Amino acid sequence: MDGDFAPMVELVKLLKKYGFLLVLDDPHGTFVCGKSGGGVAEEFNCERDIDICIGTLSKAAGCHGGFIAQKAEQFPYIVLFCSNVGLQQAKGGSISYNLGVVFLYFQLLHQLPSLLQHMETWHRRAIWNQVQDFHALTGIRISSPIISLIVGSEEKALLASRHLLESGFHVTTIRWPTVPSNSCRLRVTLTAVRTTDDIKKLTTALSRHINLEDIPNNSSNVYSKL
Repeated sequence: MDGDFAPMVELVKLLKKYGFLLVLDDPHGTFVCGKSGGGVAEEFNCERDIDICIGTLSKAAGCHGGFIAQKAEQFPYIVLFCSNVGLQQAKGGSISYNLGVVFLYFQLLHQLPSLLQHMETWHRRAIWNQVQDFHALTGIRISSPIISLIVGSEEKALLASRHLLESGFHVTTIRWPTVPSNSCRLRVTLTAVRTTDDIKKLTTALSRHINLEDIPNNSSNVYSKL
């Protein structure tokens, strides 16, 4: 939600000490983070320590649906305890995707790492350059292309969103109960097709309608105070 990362290094240390099941939900990191687009696990060099990784095909991959990648020994657990899969199996039915679509997704997941590494590195480089540009222009410390700007009340957030739309930027609001009350925010997602000039126009528009100096540099502090 806030564009920050789970403390992967610390989690892996705890995993090795206590031996629990480590599940990583990584929709925004898939094909965006890591040297070859392997996601947050690759970014923090802990791919071998993740038991189950949940990703999406509706963001960086530009398709729809999602996937679960797991160690082989975890496969029966997923089949038995995932409510949708278990229900379909119990009824003798099939999942919502036809086999042709599933096969295409399977090929996509196998081929994308090499494609991303050798042909699509400019996409990731462009996104992370924008992260640096946004920080340089606003002074707000961000760690990913997902930027969560806390503005406070619901009324203030909705008003800012409406003004930004009039300026040509569709920036959605995140409100209670998704986030704690009085911590409503504007959520910006940077993409590879944007330019430095786009980022300048966005930050200029933002500065007209909200005080960027009042934006917390670490929005996770909101949760730690609860």
